[in-house]
Amino acid sequence: MQQVLFHLPFTDLPLYGFGAMLFLCFVLTAMLWGPLRTARVGLSRERLQDMAIIVFLTGIAGARLVYMWQYYKDFPDKSPVGLLWAFVEIWNGGIVFYGGMIGATIGYVVFYRLVLRKHHINTWKLADAVAPLIALGLAVGRIGCYLNGCCWGQVACEECQVVPLSAELGQFPLLPAHARSQVVRPAGTDDRMPAIHGLQTSTGFTTAGFSGSGGKLLMTAELPDPRVVVAIERGSAAEAAGLRPGDRIVSFNGTKNEIVVAFRDEGAALAKLVAARGNGRVVDNGRDGSPPSRVAFDSLDDVKALVSPARPGLVPSAGLNITDTLWDAVRDWPRGQKALVLEVQRGGETLTIPFTPRTVTFFPTQLYETVSMVLLILLMLAFQPFRRHDGQVMVLLMLGYACHRFLNEAIRIEPTYSFGLTLSQWISIGIVAAAVLLEVYLRWSQPKLPAGMQPLGA
Repeated sequence: MQQVLFHLPFTDLPLYGFGAMLFLCFVLTAMLWGPLRTARVGLSRERLQDMAIIVFLTGIAGARLVYMWQYYKDFPDKSPVGLLWAFVEIWNGGIVFYGGMIGATIGYVVFYRLVLRKHHINTWKLADAVAPLIALGLAVGRIGCYLNGCCWGQVACEECQVVPLSAELGQFPLLPAHARSQVVRPAGTDDRMPAIHGLQTSTGFTTAGFSGSGGKLLMTAELPDPRVVVAIERGSAAEAAGLRPGDRIVSFNGTKNEIVVAFRDEGAALAKLVAARGNGRVVDNGRDGSPPSRVAFDSLDDVKALVSPARPGLVPSAGLNITDTLWDAVRDWPRGQKALVLEVQRGGETLTIPFTPRTVTFFPTQLYETVSMVLLILLMLAFQPFRRHDGQVMVLLMLGYACHRFLNEAIRIEPTYSFGLTLSQWISIGIVAAAVLLEVYLRWSQPKLPAGMQPLGA
């Protein structure tokens, strides 16, 4: 996985792997191979590129809308402005191909009525010309998904890792992946999701006072320091790097690790009061936009004083959570950053422990789709000279992709709906039915091509 391919020379601007693959899709389909295939149906290079831009934009919009509908609970701000901003924040969410297909179809219909109809372009001839281009876009786009660390499959057990690509390419650096909540989030938070959550912590270890899935209130007579490591996953990169239970994390990647107390009840006002009375400092809440309601402390004694029986009433114990700066950083980890360099205190010495947290092994379903689409391209190219009417290559694409996606979804981590099928599996069933109906319609409405070779484009 390589979320950031490199930074542009003389700047700090990153080139993201997913964005680079989307750009490559456009170059291959609209600028290189596409014009060769569409020229024979009367569509010029300029018109093809105009159509590609419109279809791309409407497709991305449709893909994002379907994702937001499918994961509506993951967007806390339900106001119109909040949802609009969430729609724009594609880098913090995801997209669904079938939604993109719907959006792209709408974009094509609009472009056809405004432009193509005037040039007497036959929709079904054009569909056969672009069908392999769509599969090529999927093949390259899924490489972008792999680089981004999203759309992965289910956990591959040790016995399953003999499956091609699963053992070698099925592990991802956990921290940079926006889908890490699917691995770390505790089971039971969404009844539609497979009972696969809670597989591991974000970093391969847990510290006192909270679990790897988020800060938990822990008020005991002896309040532990939340920065102290209490457990390490067997076989994890943290264990291999030499991290041990009892180590206290004093910094990570050059950032000081402080104790963070988050106040829930009248949080902003209480945070300012506590910071003024103690040795803490008010820190920002992150990207949720609410007033700062957290205070960072360097000393555990200062935190204990907040809930000391000698000072009753200052801070209600039910109204705060205790974590540390490391947890806050992991929650919004920078894209493209993989390494975690810890400075820990062990006994009387300070040790530096670098490592890269990695996930358990998943089926790399992104790459499975890339391989599947390349094979489908070859099948369509071999079939197109023998098609009996225009539009039949597009029908083949619909059938081939729907069958692939239905099977690939079976080894992905996705919410399930009726009869235990995912949304994409239900749409795949609909696409198969639509393909059959389209074939019947085209056989009835389109002229039958003469038997023999019927070349179409390159």
